[in-house]
Amino acid sequence: MLFTQPIRGLCWCVVFSALSACSEPPAPETEAQLRPVRTMPVTTQSAVTAREFSGVVDAERKVDLAFRVSGTLASLPVLEGSEVAEGDLLAALDKTDFEIQLRAVTADFNRARAEYERASALVGESLISRSDYDRLQAQYYVAEAELEKARQELEYTELHAPFAGLVARQYVDNLTEVSARSPILTLVDLRSLVVRIEVPESVMIRVRREGIRPELYAVFDAAGTQQYPLSIREVVTQPEPGTQTYPVTLALPRIDNLNILPGMSARVGVRAFAVPGSPADTTYLPSHAVLEDADGRYVFV
Repeated sequence: MLFTQPIRGLCWCVVFSALSACSEPPAPETEAQLRPVRTMPVTTQSAVTAREFSGVVDAERKVDLAFRVSGTLASLPVLEGSEVAEGDLLAALDKTDFEIQLRAVTADFNRARAEYERASALVGESLISRSDYDRLQAQYYVAEAELEKARQELEYTELHAPFAGLVARQYVDNLTEVSARSPILTLVDLRSLVVRIEVPESVMIRVRREGIRPELYAVFDAAGTQQYPLSIREVVTQPEPGTQTYPVTLALPRIDNLNILPGMSARVGVRAFAVPGSPADTTYLPSHAVLEDADGRYVFV
């Protein structure tokens, strides 16, 4: 009886401890934290890069017309925006002084020619000295040259269109004094337009590489998102001193539904460059998507 009571008390303590342990709530399970990732779809293509440049429309054929002689502008039959055909009269100077000069030079030429012809007949008969004959011959040649010069100056009093086009700019008014070589008007050919861009050397390397030809197109912001194909017309191989970029001229085919004029801005897009030797189903990824560890390069899919 002395040992029964303590053992019984110890058993109750064990039972109460077990019951209290069973009544505690289970620890919550920790969920794995989701990490946000950036994804992008990829497609098979033969591309490594695409760029866009700011371009300016210009006329492939453009000329500033000027007189080769000075005078008073007597006729200006065209206005800015006028369409002209090849050979049309664009401007003319007062011809009065040039016609007077031509008549005077013609008289001197006729006299020099007559004296030269007489000397030619007399020198054979030794009726004049050889020195007199040479002097009359030289005077005849000088008079002939002066006559040709006077005729040309009379022709230079008219400006004719060297090609069919549009009068883009007029710099002088009628009945004003104009100097030789001073621009009178600018003539442009709208049938042949180009787009000029400045290309950095990083892109120029790919353009000049053997077998690589980019696909180019122009977009005019005022005309929506329609893309108009371009082709390379001219590439300058010396960079501009200030920007270290290379001027490139792109041919723009005629666009019937738009009134494209020189000076308008355009966005020139360069589609992917074709890489020689690459399979047609090659998939290209941006460089930041390719990771690397001790086993090599890899990407997440």
